[in-house]
Amino acid sequence: MTTAEVFSYLKPGSRLGAYRVREWKGGGAYGDVYRGVKNGKPVALKLSKHRQHSADPGKTDERLLRELVCLVHVDHPHIAKVQGWARTPQGRGYLVLEYVDGWTLAHWLQNARPTFQQVVRLFAKLAHALEHMHGRRVRHRDLSLSNVMVRKVDGEPVLIDLGAGEYSGAQELTDAPLPPGTNRYRSPEAARFFKENQNNPDARYAFPPEDDFYSLAVCLFDALTDAEPARGGREARKAPRIDVNSPLWAPPSARTANPRVPEALSEWVEKWMARDLEKRRPSLASMREALEALSAQQSPEWQSPVHPPPDAGALASAPQGRHPSKPWRRMLAWTVAAVVLGAFALAMLRGASGEAPPGPVMPEFAGSQRAQPPSPSAPPVSAVPSPSEVPPAVKESSSVSAPTNSSSTLPAAKPTPKSAPALGRGLLRKCAEAGALAAALLGCPAQQVQPTQERCPTAAVEDMRRVRLARYSPAVSIIVDVKQPLIGSPDECKAASRVWSNEWGCMTLLGDGKLESVTTETLGGFLEGTRLFGRVWTEGPIVVGRYTRARMPNGEELDVCLSLSLEGDGLPKLPGSKPGAALVQANDGATFQWD
Repeated sequence: MTTAEVFSYLKPGSRLGAYRVREWKGGGAYGDVYRGVKNGKPVALKLSKHRQHSADPGKTDERLLRELVCLVHVDHPHIAKVQGWARTPQGRGYLVLEYVDGWTLAHWLQNARPTFQQVVRLFAKLAHALEHMHGRRVRHRDLSLSNVMVRKVDGEPVLIDLGAGEYSGAQELTDAPLPPGTNRYRSPEAARFFKENQNNPDARYAFPPEDDFYSLAVCLFDALTDAEPARGGREARKAPRIDVNSPLWAPPSARTANPRVPEALSEWVEKWMARDLEKRRPSLASMREALEALSAQQSPEWQSPVHPPPDAGALASAPQGRHPSKPWRRMLAWTVAAVVLGAFALAMLRGASGEAPPGPVMPEFAGSQRAQPPSPSAPPVSAVPSPSEVPPAVKESSSVSAPTNSSSTLPAAKPTPKSAPALGRGLLRKCAEAGALAAALLGCPAQQVQPTQERCPTAAVEDMRRVRLARYSPAVSIIVDVKQPLIGSPDECKAASRVWSNEWGCMTLLGDGKLESVTTETLGGFLEGTRLFGRVWTEGPIVVGRYTRARMPNGEELDVCLSLSLEGDGLPKLPGSKPGAALVQANDGATFQWD
């Protein structure tokens, strides 16, 4: 058996079998997707990152083959079709797939600003695609706004990426209680199963078809309540995403979060997302029929945009470039000058070698005018059913000043070998001069540099595995700042000299510097009451936090890689935040990073 090799990206113009590679479109832990062409016709090429017999713990090759079998089983106009499969001479497998020229569902929702009727009509077709998939005994298992494309030519939705998919009788590839997936879209039953079986190495969650429909319901909830579904990572958001995974309370109704949502639609979504499976199951079974009936409504309420159009010129096109992924980003506090010089050097290297993949092509909308999304054809008009017809078997801140983060005592980090020599004074002086010149030419102020991407250290990966944390462990719930605990009443919040919000409760005030958080639940061998030590950056559009050390209640200390927030991409700033004084929710999560 050979060791897993380092993967290199394919350059535009290179050949993959009978196909010519045109551009890199994106990728993940298991493979990368390219736009290719053969005889003038575009295709999507999904290339495995590892060879057939490499020592790959992610079982990349096996997952690609399982995705192939899943796709061969299905044949539906709203599921991407497989056109072929082969291996490179080096032993890497690749799929040849239908190329969908369009936008992710998240970008379509954010940029096209569709009406309620258009959104419901699109989701009805996705529900039909799931029915077909389940009828062929295939489950998607990773449905999200990023795994649905909307074609430019006709506005039709297409389900993509069955990399986490499963068919009946397939060999088990997961080495953790839960299959790969996005935590936000996991069902309450999946979350409960993990909590009850996290210490059982042999436990495996039997993913039922209802979980795919639950994921679709959460996607619809996001479509109705989130005006910026494509914004994530370090991009600024006007409002945080609504928490749908809280073990303490159910999310608000869609109409409560967005008063524009029609009452009938809001009631159905609430049924589809009910915490009780027995109450949820019958309504999920009738999801397609209900959506088709709702999409036939012609009143002005249904013909209005789900979210009001943004300010003129604010969203003329989708954000360009590659979104930051979730791999661990080490805390490096470079000066702005060094970053400018580094960026220049990187640009020169990329121009010379052509090895780095280009950013994916994102949705474009001509000029500053909002593009009218294509509207799928309407079904015959029928009465809107009520969820009750289904049998029940199933203002904030006053004055905010910048806080001074307490210098809590960090556990001593384990010694690690230095990978590069220190910067000399001469180089730093040149960097500073280059940075000053660049700032003068660009006419923009210097900004705080937030963590850059780098792999999680081996010592941290080993420590996290030692306490029985799995690669697909969900985020752990935390109190963001141990010195600012949860407070449940406005009076107590005011007495503690903190800011109260009717929507977010007693908020936590953060400034740049050290951060000490504490976990509020046990995850594997990662105990409730574990202190997390790291740093927080608040000058950017969102609050970014990184933890590198942990101390459990029994005194055991660990190297760790965790990112602040339930999804690991940072916390949005709440209303009332000021430069250097960011207001955030007092309780949130910390996400384990492995790459």
